[in-house]
Amino acid sequence: MLGLRERLCFELSRRLMTPPDQRQSNMGTYLDWREDSLRASWSRFSDAEVIGKDLLDFGCGYGNLSFFLAKKGARRVVGIDLGPEAIESNRRRIPEVALPPGTSIEFVVGKVDGIPLPDQSFDTITAFDCLEHVMSPERVLKDWFRVLRPGGKVLIEWFPFRGPWGPHMEALIPVPWAHVVFGERAMFRAAQRIYALPDFQPRAWDLDPNGQKLPNKWLAWESFKEQGYVNQLSVDGFRGLAEGTGFLVPRFEAHGFSSAPARKLVSQALLNLPKVGEYFTSYVLVELQRP
Repeated sequence: MLGLRERLCFELSRRLMTPPDQRQSNMGTYLDWREDSLRASWSRFSDAEVIGKDLLDFGCGYGNLSFFLAKKGARRVVGIDLGPEAIESNRRRIPEVALPPGTSIEFVVGKVDGIPLPDQSFDTITAFDCLEHVMSPERVLKDWFRVLRPGGKVLIEWFPFRGPWGPHMEALIPVPWAHVVFGERAMFRAAQRIYALPDFQPRAWDLDPNGQKLPNKWLAWESFKEQGYVNQLSVDGFRGLAEGTGFLVPRFEAHGFSSAPARKLVSQALLNLPKVGEYFTSYVLVELQRP
């Protein structure tokens, strides 16, 4: 049965495969695209959560959101990420960025066993496009609670696993809900074969500094647990963990997967269906607050 699902997933993906968007074809244009995307994401939140505040940008990557929010007038911004290369790149950029008077910014290499920062040292935490990649969400929630001051908030944009593109594999498996229809082992095996095709054009993150395709990393995995990239956390599961940690949840908004007015109405109706609504969720906007 696995062989059949793998073949179906591979053949359908191969037929739907498209070249990368021009902005994802090299790292320079990709980082510009990420900055535009993060700015659009921030427009759904309030500048009042940043201005004059001490802010932790959790999972900061190459610092696009960190620098953007520092320019908004935060008192202090600390970007933290597990990637030392990204952190070093961000540190090199600091002298080139004009910040408002009284604003400071720094970048810290994170640790998998906890945030290496003091208790109650931040007013706001941002976590955009990273919650789905946190493999120990309960531990991270407890650390967020610890480093926040009373009344502080965590602002989250999250792309849950059960949504149409939850596995973050659409560059190779451009089939919505492939993880539901085919299962993870079939997806990973199909991804191995797609990546090896001569006509597959990798995105920026799969290219070496010379623009050549990197070795086939998909050969190393056959499950999301082995990959360690998406946590398969459900919407109800996350909310339960947040409330169990002690957070209040003043905002929890699920959004569908279409922006066209008519389709958006249909999408929003599907979101409200019991038990299956989560499968029609594209992203969730969350505000957690420490009492």
